Amino acid sequence: MGLKAFDIAALILNLIHCVYSDHILSCNVSAIHQCPEEHKFCNEKTGQCECLQGFTLVEKHCEPSESALTTRHTATAAIVTIFTLALVICGLVLVVRRYNLIEYIRQKINLRRNNDVMYEDVMIGQDDPPLSP
Repeated sequence: MGLKAFDIAALILNLIHCVYSDHILSCNVSAIHQCPEEHKFCNEKTGQCECLQGFTLVEKHCEPSESALTTRHTATAAIVTIFTLALVICGLVLVVRRYNLIEYIRQKINLRRNNDVMYEDVMIGQDDPPLSP
């Protein structure tokens, strides 16, 4: 009652059939967990698990497609940039108003431009005349 060549060939064919028939009707539409992997859904027409929109099949796993990733990163970068610029502008406006920086800068510029000779600029040394009459 040993195994015959026919039995061995049938076992090998059965094994090959099991290995390569995984994609045929791999999901059940009426089951709760139709597809075992993430980001997949069961297509009723074909009876196979397919990747959701925005995902591509890479070696039997669904991974986010490049276009979906770039769209997310672009939107995130735009929002972060706008929010950061708004914070910086609001901070500058509040600081300038609070400390009257514009008026302070104008005074410093006018002092540098003003060529009036001051008493302290002319009188150097201990021979200053008394200030009271």
